[in-house]
Formats: sequence, C-alpha cells, structure tokens
Amino acid sequence: MSLRRRLGTLALAVSLVAGFSLSHDAASAVTDTEQQLQTSLQNYFASQSPHYTLSLREIGGGNAQVGLDDTMRIEPASVIKLFWAWATLREVDAGRLSLASQIQPGFTWATCLDLMIKVSDNTCAGWIREGLGNANLNQLLSAEGYLNTQIVLDGNGLYKTKFTTAADTSLLLLRIETGIALSPASTTYFHNLLKEQVFRSRITAGVQRGFTVENKGGELWIPGGWTESDAAIIRGPISTYVLVIYGRNDAKNSQIAAVSKIVFEKLQNLAVSRPTILPKRQYITTSAVWVRKKANGRFAYRAKKGALAQLILADKDWVEIKQDGHRAGFVRFTSLKLRSAYIWP
Repeated sequence: MSLRRRLGTLALAVSLVAGFSLSHDAASAVTDTEQQLQTSLQNYFASQSPHYTLSLREIGGGNAQVGLDDTMRIEPASVIKLFWAWATLREVDAGRLSLASQIQPGFTWATCLDLMIKVSDNTCAGWIREGLGNANLNQLLSAEGYLNTQIVLDGNGLYKTKFTTAADTSLLLLRIETGIALSPASTTYFHNLLKEQVFRSRITAGVQRGFTVENKGGELWIPGGWTESDAAIIRGPISTYVLVIYGRNDAKNSQIAAVSKIVFEKLQNLAVSRPTILPKRQYITTSAVWVRKKANGRFAYRAKKGALAQLILADKDWVEIKQDGHRAGFVRFTSLKLRSAYIWP
C-alpha cells in the first residue's frame, strides 16, 4: 500500500503539464492528516470482505494524497467512460472532431457523450471507443502518462476488455479539475456532463448535504462477484478533492459511501450530519409520454406530464424507468428532465 505526499497545487500542475510526476525524493514528508486517513481507511477496509483500491488527491487545504493499492490494475466497469469522454474532447480541442458530427445514424458525438456519461449507456460508449480507435486510445493513454490504463484486444485486434487503476483515474480527474487536461471550454463541458450524471448512491452519499459532487460510477459482474466503483470530484468547504474507489468481490455501495464519509470528515473538519441521500426517482416527464414494454416496442401505458421516474438503465436513447417502485418500461431519454434535487448549485 502506498502513501504519498503531494506538493502545492501549482507545482503539481507544472509537473503534469511537463509530463512528469513528482518523485518520492522531492515530495514532502507524510503529514499527520495523511497518516491518520491511511490508518482509518485501512482499518475500515480490513473489517470488510470485499477488496477495495483507493486514490485520494486533495487540491487546497492540506494537499493530502493517499493511495491504497492504487496501482493495482482492475476492471473499472463504467468508470472507464471518463477516459473516453476526455479523449473525445481532446480531439475536439485539436480540431479533429466536431461534436455535432454523426457517430452513427441518428446519433451525434454530443448525443452519445450525454448518454454515455449521464445515464451510462454502453452502446454509445462502444461507438465512441471504436470511433476514436482502440489502438489510438491505447497510444494516447500511454503518451499522457496513464500507464496502467489500457484496452485489451484479441488476436484479431478486436476489443476484449479493459483495465485501469485508482491512481490513473484520480490523475485524470485531477488534471481535469486543475484545467490542464482540456481547453477551458471542454473542461466546462466535461464538468457539466458529470453534474448531470444521476447514479449517486456511492461517494455522493458520504458527503454532507449542500456540497457538490461530480461523479461517475459503475458496476459489473465478473468472476468473484459484483464490482462497485466510483470516481468523483468533491467540492468541500475547505478544499476540493478527487476520490476514486474501486471495489470487487461483491463490493457494496454502502461501503463506498462509508469510506467517502471518513475522507470528507477528515479533510473538511466537518461531521456528516446530513448525508447527500437523493430521491430514487431522478427525473420527471416533460410531457405526457407513452411508456413502452421494450425500447421502441409496443405501448404499455401513457404516463402523465410531471410524473416521477427512476431511471434504471439506458439502451441508446431509450431508458428503462421505474414508477411507483415497479419496472414500468421504456421511454425516450429526451422525454425526461432532472428533478430539482438532482441539480447541483
């Protein structure tokens, strides 16, 4: 397990722009806050059956940095979509791609970015990855210093799987937050995508209500059990920090939330008395809309305008919803809007 001290934000930003990381020799001594956090997190994880990796990078405050198995390669599930979004916007900044251009019939790159991040659609994620090029993405990831993040291809050069680490993922979000990964316009675009991402029961649930959390989570069944993961930028009263947690072997959302609470309380010197627990139903219908039995399938019933809906999953621009606690069917994503509780300040 690693525990590293980061120098001031400016010095770190300069080193990242130059393509280098700070060496252990150049780093400051481990602080009391870091050591206390390390011990608290180790003790908590030791009491749980699943295995977790974690990376924390604070911006401001005490500039704390803590890593727990953070260079271990893991299956990141949908959190990997952060890298695809960054790579897409990087192409936009370079003038090689327009978000208004078509990626597939009926879908623009902008539409697919929305669906991939906001509601975690896998089809659009695949289109984006393939549109950027698997080999090109691997070269980009290595060139930009994400040395433990790669797409695994089979013998025919086709997509097989992917891996990353908590350290690589937190580095990406740190670079986004400090404005050195993308242009100002694309940085704002990236933040706005995360602010409308609606699966917020992990890191968000460990943060005191009233503070913004921009996150992207994921879950996936693999041999050994469910993975549960989350990566977030948290804006606290004392500092902003990046927290990435990857869990496997039947990891639990509630355990990720508990770890998030430990980190928030220590860094922000504030007890989480009112955690950010949001309503299960994230959306309301913008008009009377037909709910279908399957995506683009037969009508099941007509939901009235302003009806509350819990989004479960996405199938391109169709999303499956629950109403009144029961799986109801599919509606177009464009027929929904975020509830006020899900709109960050």
